[in-house]
Amino acid sequence: FSGAQQQDLNHLNMVLLGEREAGKSAVGNAILGTMAFDQVGVRTRMSVCREGLVGGRRLVVVDTPGWEWFNLGGASASPAALRKEIVRSMRLCHHGVHTLLLVVPLSFSFSKRERHVAEEHVELFGPRAWNYTLVLFTIKDSKQLRVCSVQDEVEGNGELQKLVERCGGRYHALHGQTSRRRDQVTSLLAKIQEMISANGGSVLLSEEVLQLAREREEKQERMEGQERRKREEENTMKALKKEKRGKGDEV
Repeated sequence: FSGAQQQDLNHLNMVLLGEREAGKSAVGNAILGTMAFDQVGVRTRMSVCREGLVGGRRLVVVDTPGWEWFNLGGASASPAALRKEIVRSMRLCHHGVHTLLLVVPLSFSFSKRERHVAEEHVELFGPRAWNYTLVLFTIKDSKQLRVCSVQDEVEGNGELQKLVERCGGRYHALHGQTSRRRDQVTSLLAKIQEMISANGGSVLLSEEVLQLAREREEKQERMEGQERRKREEENTMKALKKEKRGKGDEV
């Protein structure tokens, strides 16, 4: 099965990525038009797949656990188990995904660090993942855009702009509860279709992503093994030196 093969246009697989409380589950509910995922405030701990018929098309939406920007030690909180669970989302999609929706709350406070963390998680899906990624801004407060547009917000924040550029300039926005929510979803699906056409109808292959993940894990295990052996050798040398000094003192 080749990623370049044409896919069934009546079937669409998508994976939601984003930080904790970015609104991924709410986005999934909006796309499917039903309470398919847990409501806001309930933490997603495992990748969850839901599907439905929208506009005559079968949509498969996979929600993934969100990442923290910082852990208690101050570093990016993306433990191996969380990264593995995010990548596991590919197992829930038949053959592969048509799009990765990177869910980002629209905010001028979006920083360089936040961009780097978002990029790291997209790249868990391999170097080709950017061809299939669209930034989906969530907007809780409609007052935020009373004097400017989403485009103004993006262009006003260099880090947001860089993130959108990594995605080929693709982005969309979903507002909070609004009578125009279905129109916004329809527009989103149209943009996804444009991206699919630009990709020649191909998908990001599940097996390709999972193979990359396995190779990363094996490399990490080798590195950890080398470091462990190095520490053991150093400890052995220290013990021998200590023993030698002890014998010297006895003489």
